Amino acid sequence: MARNVVITQKYLEKGHTQMEVDSVHSVIERKLKNREIFLPSQYATITKEARKAPSPYEVITPDYTFFKNYGIKDYLIYESIRLGRGAGDHCVTDIKALRYNPNGTIDYKLQFSDDFVPLPRRPKKITSLINSTPSLYESRQPISKIKYDHLQELKNVIPKDCHTFYDNLPFK
Repeated sequence: MARNVVITQKYLEKGHTQMEVDSVHSVIERKLKNREIFLPSQYATITKEARKAPSPYEVITPDYTFFKNYGIKDYLIYESIRLGRGAGDHCVTDIKALRYNPNGTIDYKLQFSDDFVPLPRRPKKITSLINSTPSLYESRQPISKIKYDHLQELKNVIPKDCHTFYDNLPFK
């Protein structure tokens, strides 16, 4: 909303699962083939290397601060995207596409060939809160002690210069 961008979200239909992004994943998977990966950051590097022209893929590596808590009702413009209210009415699983408009409204389609129609719900006006959505996490999320211990055991087959990453993983 702050950048005045319209976002269209399309849902796959059974039997029609090919998407433009499939080619991106294919290129990255080919680059990953027969490569040893010891750190998550290596995935970002390999993803950038996967395409040279017209330019390398842009990789954004989020950390815990990236994730916002959009589940707080006070921050929701719509409490539901359900189309109907009673038995026999269209429901969320009937939606084929959603369009999120910069003014905060949402439009939907029940068929890809249909025109977008406004969601039959009244949006709340909360534009002043958009940039202040609270973080979902206060710190890095810990893994279980068992997983931590298993990763420590794997250090026997991981290069020593990667050990610090595994040593510094938070666990509970």
